[in-house]
Amino acid sequence: MLREVEKHPDSAFTFGDPQWGTIDLETLVAAARRQLRFVLTCALAGLVLGLAYLWAEVPLYESTARILIDKNQPSVVTKLTESGNSAPLDPMMLSQVELLRSDRIGLKVVDSLGLAADRSFLSAPYSLLNSLTGSVARLFWPFIGSSEASGAPVKSSATRGSDPRWQAFGILAENITVARVGDSYILEVQFRSPSAEMAQKIASKYAEIYISDQVGAKDESITRARGALAEELETVRKRSVDAELAIHRFRTDNTLTKETLVTLRQLELEAASLKSQYEQVLQQYQASLQNLSIALTEARTISEAATPSRPSSPNSSLTLAFCVVLAGMVGAGVGGIREYRERFFRTTAQVRDELGLQTLGMIPLLDGKPIRRNKHDRAAGEPLFIEVGNSAFNWVEQHPRSEFAEAMRTVKVAVDVELPRKSTKALGIVSCLPGEGKSLVAANLAMVLAMQRCKTLLIDADIHNPGLSPMLADGWERGLANLLAGELNPRDLLAHQSLPLRFLPGVNQSQLANTVQPIEKMGDFLLKVGPMFNYVVVDLPPLAPVADVRSFVQHLDGLVLVVEWGVTARTFVREILDNNPILADKCIGVLLNKVDTKRIKRYQKFGSAEFYSERYHQYYRA
Repeated sequence: MLREVEKHPDSAFTFGDPQWGTIDLETLVAAARRQLRFVLTCALAGLVLGLAYLWAEVPLYESTARILIDKNQPSVVTKLTESGNSAPLDPMMLSQVELLRSDRIGLKVVDSLGLAADRSFLSAPYSLLNSLTGSVARLFWPFIGSSEASGAPVKSSATRGSDPRWQAFGILAENITVARVGDSYILEVQFRSPSAEMAQKIASKYAEIYISDQVGAKDESITRARGALAEELETVRKRSVDAELAIHRFRTDNTLTKETLVTLRQLELEAASLKSQYEQVLQQYQASLQNLSIALTEARTISEAATPSRPSSPNSSLTLAFCVVLAGMVGAGVGGIREYRERFFRTTAQVRDELGLQTLGMIPLLDGKPIRRNKHDRAAGEPLFIEVGNSAFNWVEQHPRSEFAEAMRTVKVAVDVELPRKSTKALGIVSCLPGEGKSLVAANLAMVLAMQRCKTLLIDADIHNPGLSPMLADGWERGLANLLAGELNPRDLLAHQSLPLRFLPGVNQSQLANTVQPIEKMGDFLLKVGPMFNYVVVDLPPLAPVADVRSFVQHLDGLVLVVEWGVTARTFVREILDNNPILADKCIGVLLNKVDTKRIKRYQKFGSAEFYSERYHQYYRA
């Protein structure tokens, strides 16, 4: 009954034709459809986290001032100090950026605005994210070394202790941004603050103090240049006077001859040169004194800092979009992993491809409810009746037109087709693992057979963990244990009150320790009761943990394998059947149990049986 099939990988589906290496787009779409809800859930969670972040985050206002460094404006200092080659502009602009960031400017801003004594400024909440990252950084800072070694910037507020001035400067340094605008000679100074007015004041004050600092620096440079010129003028004057005195002494001490006239001429030329040099330096010095009053700085404000009308951060739209996209990407990644790890039976095609068996039916997940049993003392000679303890175990009797009942009738047809010449068909209901619902299937299959007026015997042969007996025989005392001990009595077979159905309970816990398991007696029993019944349905132990079924299967005509939908791994079932050829040969088909009718839609492919399953709902009644 089991045919040889091609081995497929254990992923959810084979993406494409392995022979040609193509991608099956329909399979990809089906996988995306299955994970769509999970991805959307992750995206929704990201949206919620984004909203929570926006609610907790402090809104920051940003004010910007722009400063122009005018290199075309004449400068007294440049004229007095330049040596022919001016410095490159790019390093100069970078130097101005670092100057604006320096503690020289920052501390002047702190002192000018009185920020060191402003408690509202020192204790104002800033970015929640920055606070968290700062806390983490301080926690792990001893393990990653000092900032000097790692190249990280050193915060002055951290190195100067608890000085309020340096604490205020630390806040300024964290929230000030200075950048060059493109390749222009414009510097942009931005400051972020929870207060719009404070942002405007600090940005304006930075520009003002920077320009004042430039003026002061230029005044200092001019003073130094003027002092150097005065010193040079005095030196040249002294040398000129000394040269004149030397000429006078030479004339007084020497008689004018041809030889002395040559020396005198040299002294006069030297004196004239020094006098000319003195007049040149004197003229330059006098010109510098005249220009001191008009000396201007090269920097000026071209855009005043304005008071912002709305927060610049956080950007609500961008933050929410980022959170949703990021969470969606995480969900897609996790969904891909979930899809790759899909190892279970979901469709009839997977059963056919993996096991080479037909799917006899897909049983939906039932909502069984306990049934209250009537307690009474049985009189002597009174027959024992089946008393159902859960509505799921006689579901087909209550819902004869349900999808479950139709699946049981399909099993009967398959058994009749596979075993046409058997007057008594012994059928085993088996699963690979406990809890897959084989006992439920066995009970309902037996009832469907009995409802068609077929004499049916139902046997609970799961000795270690009986599933049928507690649900069909309340407080049973005699059953399979007596059969194995050779004490079988026809009265041990429980009867159905209205159907030609008999039930042989299993072994209860008190009998389990003393129960021997001679399989031959079970075989003899089946031969003995065979002429009395049309069908014998045996609820067998699971295949994996118990070896009983491997010995008992030789006495059966066929097996129906119950597999829990979406739970039992395909590799596991395939290995069990591959390792037990007798079980595989006896297997008539597979029942997929506990099918989630809502989730199965996600595994539909166009043209599959599941794709058209909704069209048959009118034929079923719950």
